Amino acid sequence: MIVLRAIILVSVAAVVSLFSGCGTSNSQAPTLDAINKHPADWLVKHRNAYRVNPGQCRECHGENLAGGITRVDCFNQGASTQCHAGGHGPRSIIHTVPFSDPLLHGPMARADLMICQDCHGEPGGPGSNPRFSRLIGSLATGCEKTPGCHDPYMAHPKPWRTHGSAGNLANACVLCHGASFGGGSGPACITCHTALASGNIPVAGACISCHGKPPATNNHVKHYGIAGVTGSCGVCHNGAGSGTSLHNNGTTDVAFSAAYNAKTGTASLETDKTCANVSCHGGVTTPAWGGSISAADHCETCHVAGAAAQSPQFNSYYSGQHSRHINQVGLKCVDCHDMTVVSSGASHFSTLATPSFELLPARTIKVPGYATTPGSCNPGRTPQANAYSVGVCHGTETWQ
Repeated sequence: MIVLRAIILVSVAAVVSLFSGCGTSNSQAPTLDAINKHPADWLVKHRNAYRVNPGQCRECHGENLAGGITRVDCFNQGASTQCHAGGHGPRSIIHTVPFSDPLLHGPMARADLMICQDCHGEPGGPGSNPRFSRLIGSLATGCEKTPGCHDPYMAHPKPWRTHGSAGNLANACVLCHGASFGGGSGPACITCHTALASGNIPVAGACISCHGKPPATNNHVKHYGIAGVTGSCGVCHNGAGSGTSLHNNGTTDVAFSAAYNAKTGTASLETDKTCANVSCHGGVTTPAWGGSISAADHCETCHVAGAAAQSPQFNSYYSGQHSRHINQVGLKCVDCHDMTVVSSGASHFSTLATPSFELLPARTIKVPGYATTPGSCNPGRTPQANAYSVGVCHGTETWQ
């Protein structure tokens, strides 16, 4: 008898221990009354409790909420008693039913695919490759085709060029792309993001997971180093980020921002790989991509003479004695202008996206005795000491 009584006591203790997970001693589960029942108003209150912490319900109702130790199925209690209409289980994010229109569920899925997995996908963590095929209401095969929409193991469209806009990448993408993004039912991220370090998450808008910064091809390095261009691939590849129609098969189409249109036309890349009507180059057609320009000796490759301010191009020169000094005397622009001058943070190439000069050209003149009011200068009659390109100049001269 003593042995039998001990066995009964142990059995009772085990049962109490089993159900204590649903009692007040378990901080992970909602408070129950003395006989381990939810409060009378729990039918209403459990909705918010589930949204706040879905895990607390699984403590007693099972990992898939199909009953667990309570044997109370959150999806369907029986043939005549349903808790959730159409067999649709509880969800952490409430949405309308039906919700099959991509315009409805698409934004939510992109924000965090884990929300969809909660009801539509098989349970599992990183690298589990869950299928989103759980029977929900009228979706006999879940999100998958017939009658769903997605291919097996595809919780998103394929190809998904705009996947850079997805949220919660560290948790959502690893479900199919592997715990370290090394591949699973989905390919390894490094398949496309060839410059991505193993185990790292591609950063939306950061071209460096596929390309160098800048790419080491042709004139990328030269352009990238220009003040006002540094750090912005969008200057020449406007709207051509990953996932766009301009970003295809490992190459990115050239598309200039309207801010870089020359005064005489729309900036464009020509079929011979030259650039035309780009304000940075004064609207003058450039050498073919991969070629070079010596700005120190050939300023006219970007600047053309004009009759007035910003005519015919934004950067046209017209004032003072430019025509006389260049056409008659034969001076080079760099004889009088110092391209290395920086004033108030502005330099020769700064802020190329504007049609005005942030650095006034007059501030770059290096001729001795130069004054703007009235216009005058004194280069000296023997300017060789100043390394001018002509042998004879003049003393002090003025002009109005």
